[in-house]
Amino acid sequence: MKILFPLFALWLWATPASAFSFDEGLYAHPAVKKELDYLRRHPAYLERSRARAEAWLPHLLPLLRAHRLPARLAWLPVVESAYLPGALSPAGAAGLWQLMPATAERFGILVNDDYDGRLAPLSASRAALTYLAWLHDYFDGDWLLALAAYNAGEGRVRRAMKRSGSRNFWQLPLPAETRRYVPRFLAVQKLLGPPRASRPSLTEHKVKGPLSLSTLAHRLGVTVKELKAQNLALKGNSVPAEREVSILVGHTGQHRAQRLVPINAQPLFTTQAAGLDLSGAGGLFGEVGAVFSQDAPPGWRPY
Repeated sequence: MKILFPLFALWLWATPASAFSFDEGLYAHPAVKKELDYLRRHPAYLERSRARAEAWLPHLLPLLRAHRLPARLAWLPVVESAYLPGALSPAGAAGLWQLMPATAERFGILVNDDYDGRLAPLSASRAALTYLAWLHDYFDGDWLLALAAYNAGEGRVRRAMKRSGSRNFWQLPLPAETRRYVPRFLAVQKLLGPPRASRPSLTEHKVKGPLSLSTLAHRLGVTVKELKAQNLALKGNSVPAEREVSILVGHTGQHRAQRLVPINAQPLFTTQAAGLDLSGAGGLFGEVGAVFSQDAPPGWRPY
């Protein structure tokens, strides 16, 4: 069993983060401006997602630096899952980054009856960031096309480019969801700004089975119940033997139970994401019993 993070992460924190090179005129595009205007009128929804992100940013920012990706990509899970680690969509996507099973397997994530690595936030983040870096290269450094492809698939974006004879995202015949997804992310990352990380509250262990959860829990100094509550990827009673998997343990018990949460696609302003306690994050951030509206903001059209 290997414990990851400290030395490598310290070196990465000393490495300057890259940034998007978007022209400021991009934020004047009507689709982006509409998202910006709405978010400015309803700041509590972004702040709630920012609060959920706090536990993960100390781990995500070093990964972004290692991939030489813009730090503000750390805000993409705000759009994908509202930073709910146990988010499950009707289409079959799961986790912070809403990976589909085929995409997860393509980038080395184990998904089977005993373990769903899409619900292991750091493993899923490595896969998602590898995919985003690949898409960025595939579309010759065009982030709008790469983001569209993350949502709709690179094949669909390529076909849209071929049909339209254009590489301009705004001119492509893409699904309505994708045409909203990209400007929504542009607005979110603009308003949230550069992500900042506090000290990490989690330790990642890389574990290869076969190993019972009772044995693993004993070695880590937690109960099986605590182990499963902190690691939604563990679906059975043992660690699978197929490959190494990611196990997270809180340093001081700060990382409390997560829950599987059904969501709609891109749930930032949907009913399921409106109440902080629904994800178990209320306990994580000391806000159990906090009162939030369970309704989407008025006038917002969810995907």
